Amino acid sequence: MTDAARDLLRFIDASPTPYHAVGEVTRRLEAAGFARLTETEPWSLTPGARHFVVRSESSLLAFEVGEAALADAGFHAIGAHTDSPNLRVKPSPDVTSHGCRQLAIEPYGGVLLHTWLDRDLSLAGRVVIATPSGLRSVNLDFARPLLRIPNLAIHLQRETKTEGIKLNEQTHLVPVIGLESAPPLAQLLAEELRAQGHGALEPRAIHGFDLMLYDTQPSCVSGARGEFLHAPRLDNLASCHAALRALASARRAPLPPFTRVVVLYDHEEVGSRSAQGAQSGFLADSLARIVEATKSGGPQGLPRSLAR
Repeated sequence: MTDAARDLLRFIDASPTPYHAVGEVTRRLEAAGFARLTETEPWSLTPGARHFVVRSESSLLAFEVGEAALADAGFHAIGAHTDSPNLRVKPSPDVTSHGCRQLAIEPYGGVLLHTWLDRDLSLAGRVVIATPSGLRSVNLDFARPLLRIPNLAIHLQRETKTEGIKLNEQTHLVPVIGLESAPPLAQLLAEELRAQGHGALEPRAIHGFDLMLYDTQPSCVSGARGEFLHAPRLDNLASCHAALRALASARRAPLPPFTRVVVLYDHEEVGSRSAQGAQSGFLADSLARIVEATKSGGPQGLPRSLAR
């Protein structure tokens, strides 16, 4: 297996959610010499500058300014998305039934529902907590088997052999998280955040979350010669990984005339129409700022740059 393939598997395992994917991309970009910008501050750029900007913690745009004026050389861009079909926790998550505590979930994107049955599932995403200085969002990953969506025994659904599995999204996919006496989700989140060093939190400090289920089985290689890669979220983390490696490792001497850009969007699986999706102004706004910040666009710099 090539080093690139091994690195892809590491990247996927480090990215159970779009928030974690952007966090991993951020870590790798900073290691490659890219500096973070914010959308709230003015940008000033020179040829060779390597930067990235994050929106809503789940979309990211990175770029390297080329040698020539943008109006003369334009952009070379790659786009991908950070989200994948999965199961997400509802805002009011706590459910009890038949002596068990469960979590209410909602399918996100075009989920193949049957693939989530009988797997060791964990929980990851973003949690908003109250602190003395105000609300703060943190990434959280339980990183251990926590949930299960059990299949029904064959003698209770004999028609499955001839008719296949027919699943109701709202009644058949409610994962079990413990016995009825198990703590509610807010308490579990507070305990896990405390264990991960976020302070002595109480359940009432949890003000919101965007949490997703994922399979804890690590990505792996199989085949007589190691021909096959097996991993979740290949759509579209494989493209994110390829774009990231291309940008971070691109040759810088001599600096190319054009400006390199990678944009990784959230919410492609549900139509891209969010503030950080592909139909938002994230890319257009960022490209306009790059043209203005390099002060090399000249008259009608942005449309000329885009036409290149």
